[in-house]
Amino acid sequence: MAHIKHFENLKIQLEAIKSATNNFANDMCIGDGGFGKVYKGEIIHSNGQSMVALKRLNRAFGQGDPEFWKEIMMLSFYKHENIVSLLGYCDDCDEKILVYEFVSKKSLDLYLDKDDLNWVQRLKICIGAARGLAYLHSPSDTQLRVLHRDIKSSNILLDENWNAKISDFGLSKFGPANQQFTYLVSNPVGTIGYCDPLYVESGYLTKESDVYSFGVVLFEVLCGRLCIGNNNDKLRPLTRLVREYYDQNRINELIFDNIKDEIHSDSLKNVH
Repeated sequence: MAHIKHFENLKIQLEAIKSATNNFANDMCIGDGGFGKVYKGEIIHSNGQSMVALKRLNRAFGQGDPEFWKEIMMLSFYKHENIVSLLGYCDDCDEKILVYEFVSKKSLDLYLDKDDLNWVQRLKICIGAARGLAYLHSPSDTQLRVLHRDIKSSNILLDENWNAKISDFGLSKFGPANQQFTYLVSNPVGTIGYCDPLYVESGYLTKESDVYSFGVVLFEVLCGRLCIGNNNDKLRPLTRLVREYYDQNRINELIFDNIKDEIHSDSLKNVH
């Protein structure tokens, strides 16, 4: 296949990955997502040698070869400080493994209701993620726009300095970027709670679909909770709560207690 040859320089042998992860030992596993288990290990890759994160495909979760090659293609062509870096891949012996830069703080969703992040740090993370998303939506003239289709707080990774890195491009699609208004018709995919209702209902996919999902993330950061099933109001999605409180001019009551005193009243008015 032509696309495989194009990425040959990124290929890493399975034996090297097994050695780095002690043959996928449980104590080397650092996460488990929709693609499969994620391991850490030190390995030689396209940029040298360092600690990396290795995502191993488990086809039982529903993803497979198309998502695997989509991720490789997207992250090879689209590079930005706020997008996770792909360092290599392995497709030996029916294995499908993606090798990324290691981000020590894991993902944003783990910190929404914790006191690790103050208001300024939360803003910095949101600004970084917004820059990464803007780059995907407005690339150079030679590239197509990328519509991510699964923007959510668990797909925003954080490095040791709390810099945001957008990840997980297996569901993304290319779209034309040289027209003022563009859309694609596709079967809606994504995560409940984050999906743009217009996209779900109509199948019309635009960059605004990603922007809606990112807006949900912004309110998660402000309110200190996941958009679905967390804290009180477990049965009430965050988007519904925000609309109700916004209409009643009570948004301030939804702010996460740990950061409420750090937010200047004028900043909150900008949210409105």
